[in-house]
Amino acid sequence: MFSFKNMSANERRILLVIALNIVIVAVESVAGVISGSLALISDAWHNLSDVMALVVTAVAISFSAREANESMSYGFVRSEMMASFINSVFLTILMIWVGVEAIDRLLHPVAVNGAVTMVTAFAALVVNTASAFVLGGHSHHGHSHEHAEEGHTDLNVTSAFWHMASDAALSFAVVLGGAAMMIWGISWLDSLLSLVFVAVVLRASYGILKTSFLSLMDKSDPKKLTKLKSLILENPNVKELHDIHLSYPSSNERYFSAHIVLDENMSLKEVEGVIEDLRHKLGHEGVTHLMLQPETSKYASNGGGSFCDPHTGCGHSH
Repeated sequence: MFSFKNMSANERRILLVIALNIVIVAVESVAGVISGSLALISDAWHNLSDVMALVVTAVAISFSAREANESMSYGFVRSEMMASFINSVFLTILMIWVGVEAIDRLLHPVAVNGAVTMVTAFAALVVNTASAFVLGGHSHHGHSHEHAEEGHTDLNVTSAFWHMASDAALSFAVVLGGAAMMIWGISWLDSLLSLVFVAVVLRASYGILKTSFLSLMDKSDPKKLTKLKSLILENPNVKELHDIHLSYPSSNERYFSAHIVLDENMSLKEVEGVIEDLRHKLGHEGVTHLMLQPETSKYASNGGGSFCDPHTGCGHSH
């Protein structure tokens, strides 16, 4: 049963920001139509995308907290990256539409009510700044000590933060634009601000889009992988290492798996000792989920390479 008290701090932050942005969407939509301001209308659409993005974010946070089960043996750890990817794709498409409309307005200027634009954008500026402040405390300071050296944060909350921060910055630009239109009557300034809006938002969303997409594709970090391999091979009992996989299913998780070739005369207790030693060392390198398969020289890669290609087969036969 739904309970506000049972929600996490992140979920409560997101819920508050959703409520604030719903109000702004309604106000900017009405004011944009009345004033004829494309900047306000595009900002309203952007805030609507924020509402949708934040809903997806809240759902993702809720799902990521669920425990693994028989049908979802890894749990819902990828929900963060999936939500971030969906949000970024939607925002990119929306900004392309705004850019096309802004260019059309530059070619065919439309009269804009600067006073209505300025007042409404100021209200949006206040709400967006408050929203960014609500989300910002966690997104920049809430990462664990274990990952502090690499600045790992919840990408899901970070993407929501940048939605709000970019809105605040651009709402301020629209306020200045509205004032300029009132003073000098420059109607094309509204379209120019919309194009600036598009450029800033696309730049901010690109990094999140790239990171989330590569995570969903299980892209590894070559430098980190090399370091982990060297760390394992430092153990004198490990003769060879192959079928290696390193993935980042979320911004705070690193999954690592490998087959390690050991002396076939080692006892089970000795093998467990090697694995525990490696688990401890790899844990200090940020590996949160580790799977090591001990093998004898019978299963050595025989020059087949360190990685397991599903098309060509792994470095040994089964």
